[in-house]
This record gives sequence, C-alpha cells and structure tokens, in this order.
Amino acid sequence: MSDLQAYEYPHCPLRWRAHAVADRIPGMRRLAAAVWPAARRADRVELDHDHLRARSLAGIVRIGWEEITTVRRSRTGFGRVTLAVEAAGPSRRIEIAESLPGFDQLAQVVRERAGVGEIVELPRAV
Repeated sequence: MSDLQAYEYPHCPLRWRAHAVADRIPGMRRLAAAVWPAARRADRVELDHDHLRARSLAGIVRIGWEEITTVRRSRTGFGRVTLAVEAAGPSRRIEIAESLPGFDQLAQVVRERAGVGEIVELPRAV
C-alpha cells in the first residue's frame, strides 16, 4: 500500500460543526469521549504504508501497523457492529462502525496489514 487510502462518512454540516466546537472548547473532546460512546467511533480513517489514523469527536488516534496488538469485531449494546483496533505502550484504541462507507474492505485491509486478529462474521441484529 503506497498511497494513502481514506474512508469517511459523506459531508454532514452537523458533524463539521461538532468538530469545530470541540476544537474551540478545551476539554470538550475528553468530555465527549467519557460520556458518549459514539464520540469514540471514527468518522474518518486513513491507511498509509506504515500506520492507520482515525479521527473521531474524541480526537485523533494514530497507530503504526507494527504496534497493533488486537483487531476484532464486536457488537455495541444497540446491536451495531464495530471493528476495534488496539495498541499497547501507550494504550490506544480505534473503533470503527460498520456504517462507515467501505467498512468491509477497510476491515479486511486492516486485518491483513496488522497480521493479527480474525474477521468473524457476526449475525445481523434482530
């Protein structure tokens, strides 16, 4: 993978405004991450030859491919499928919702590049 690949939601004025407010108010990103689980889910993910980088309302997380310790799919309390990518030293986590355009391709590329984890198909929520 030599070029940057980016996955993101289509433009949304509300999302743009939320990021603008979080940029201007100190501590807003930490507060959002603490009280709202969806704030930790990536709205933009970039894959490069040596790392992946995700932006969420909680902030920006960058993890090198060699730093990844865990890649797993899970289901939220509301039944939504997410992909979690974790690294240790320092502890970092990127959470990606299945609703992100290109999610299946993104999940496959991340698992292959990281060399850890297994993509398990989860049954659809009822």
